[in-house]
Amino acid sequence: MKVAVLQLALREDQEERLKEVEALIKLLHNREPDIFLLPEAWISPDPLNNLGRAVAESNVAIERLQKLAEEHGAAILGGGLYLAREEKVHVACPIISSNGEVIGFQEKIHLYRRENGIIQRGEAFKTFMVKGVKIGVVICHDLVYPEAVRTLTLADAQIIFNPARIPSHGKEAWHLYLKVRSLENRIPLYAANLWSPPKYSGGSCSVKPIHYGDEIYLPELIEARPGVSAVMDEVDEKALGEARRKRLGGRIPHAYYAPSGGTIIGIGDGY
Repeated sequence: MKVAVLQLALREDQEERLKEVEALIKLLHNREPDIFLLPEAWISPDPLNNLGRAVAESNVAIERLQKLAEEHGAAILGGGLYLAREEKVHVACPIISSNGEVIGFQEKIHLYRRENGIIQRGEAFKTFMVKGVKIGVVICHDLVYPEAVRTLTLADAQIIFNPARIPSHGKEAWHLYLKVRSLENRIPLYAANLWSPPKYSGGSCSVKPIHYGDEIYLPELIEARPGVSAVMDEVDEKALGEARRKRLGGRIPHAYYAPSGGTIIGIGDGY
């Protein structure tokens, strides 16, 4: 599978944003990517303070992305957009097939700071079949929790995508999370971020475990150049299957439940 990770700028004008996406996709067309990944919240500089506008512009963005997917014969993961459902707003990534059909959405589950109380969190991680490959999506802060990528890997996801909106001071930690999730699950990850310095300094990347012999793997991270740019990568989605089965087959699930008496309670514990 050929993957294109788009690193976009934050722009006030919606048409400028959409034209930038169109230009990047057109530029990469001759390299025949199978799937494009966009960042989280690329449709608004300040979505939480302009939620109605963010929802309206997300709807427009999805329609344009559907046309682009069909025109270029490539799937598009629309990043983290703002979708209204039953009077509540979710952050969700639309999964758009190469014929322009929205085949599903992955909602953001682990909300970050101000999003709590404003955004409705999702309830489950899902897998999607895209061009014969089973993929999973974790949106931005979802990556922090190891259970997220592990859940998708155990559901036989072959590639994980991470649309994100990471500030400059968090980029190093973000890259570390990506490397660790890739290594511990023996799975490729692709991550998209924004370029709008000084607040957002890009760092969009591909991360893949590379075999160094004797069952030793190290994660290799290839980063986009500064500016509005892209990372193109080709991955054999089946190459790590046996290494993944061997590593995860050694788990002992019954040993991982917390002993009674612990004081750290998760949001969903007890429900």
